[in-house]
Amino acid sequence: MLVNMEQKLRFEGVYDQRTLRHLKLSGVKDFSFDFSPTSFNFVQEYVFLENLLTILDPSDKIFLHFKRSNDPMIEKLVLDIKKNGRSLENVFFEIDEWSNEMGPQEFSYNYLINYTNDLDHKNLRGDHFRGFIFNFTFLEYLYNQKLIRKFAINFHTHFQTILSEHSLMVLQANWDSNLISTLFDIFDFNVLSYPINSNLEICYRNVDLKKLTSEIEIFKKNTSRFFNL
Repeated sequence: MLVNMEQKLRFEGVYDQRTLRHLKLSGVKDFSFDFSPTSFNFVQEYVFLENLLTILDPSDKIFLHFKRSNDPMIEKLVLDIKKNGRSLENVFFEIDEWSNEMGPQEFSYNYLINYTNDLDHKNLRGDHFRGFIFNFTFLEYLYNQKLIRKFAINFHTHFQTILSEHSLMVLQANWDSNLISTLFDIFDFNVLSYPINSNLEICYRNVDLKKLTSEIEIFKKNTSRFFNL
């Protein structure tokens, strides 16, 4: 059964062709690939280019996660993506650490910022800033402390002018996260992101496709009250 979510469900840490094909057949169109060498979901560039990129459609959104903004692999990967005839319009970078020599204002490609309490506002000044990523655990804590509405007011006050109808608002959750409807009333999340991890794997880097299908169906059922699925 197709998910038909108009790019509202994203899978993080996709590392193999088998899983990617299954997700594509399920109607998923947003995918994040991890190029951080210490990650359990690390993908080598040649695997991404030869086995994964070739399956993706031009309309699919591609998210590329790197540890550091000055990683020389970023430029190499961009060049190789272009050599494959791909536009960078639907390619977005997620950077954990911004270096002095390659900050957001110097970064030449679409990027998202992970929202944290110590967010440096200058990271939002780059011409290619495209939106925020929020961790559900962070927002859940604020909700439980009855601080979520105050936080939302401050957030919208500070960032309303830099967000547009085309901006991405990504909510990162886990498979055991109990989504809170209030969050969708006060934030315009347009992507819900879930990881490929041990919850979905039979063993290390071996995804249980039946369980994956089941989780997608549960997601579709549980989020129908948030999105028009």
